[in-house]
Amino acid sequence: MGFKHACSAIALVGAASLPLAAAGQESKVKSETKLEVKDGKDVTLTGCLERHPDSTGATKYQLTQVADKKSELHSYLLVGEEGDLKDHVGHMVEIKGKAADREDGKVKVETKTKVDREHADDVKTESKSEVKGDLIGLPLLGVKNVKMVRPTCS
Repeated sequence: MGFKHACSAIALVGAASLPLAAAGQESKVKSETKLEVKDGKDVTLTGCLERHPDSTGATKYQLTQVADKKSELHSYLLVGEEGDLKDHVGHMVEIKGKAADREDGKVKVETKTKVDREHADDVKTESKSEVKGDLIGLPLLGVKNVKMVRPTCS
């Protein structure tokens, strides 16, 4: 998958419904993209959990202020099991999971799109692809487990 497709995948994370009008015909487009880290490096990272709205307005989550061995700070876009994350926004958390960064790991991208058309057959499409490493320079962390370390990030 090329850079252009990877950018499109990030832009479509979440679900969106958009009405379209073409030649007097009403259509509704619903698209959902799921990202999953495959074959990544098993890690346990500590950082601040923040909301990260994507281009569709869907809420994603990001782990920020993650220090490496050189005390440089990094951020990870979180994918996978996101159920408990909303309860920990603004908290310092420890997350266990698989990381995909640069040449480490693979990211599985799966997109499903359905176009409901008035006065015509509906159209459904699916696409699946894998990208080695991160997407557009932002490391991904596939969440397996989240634990609060402290109720604030500071």
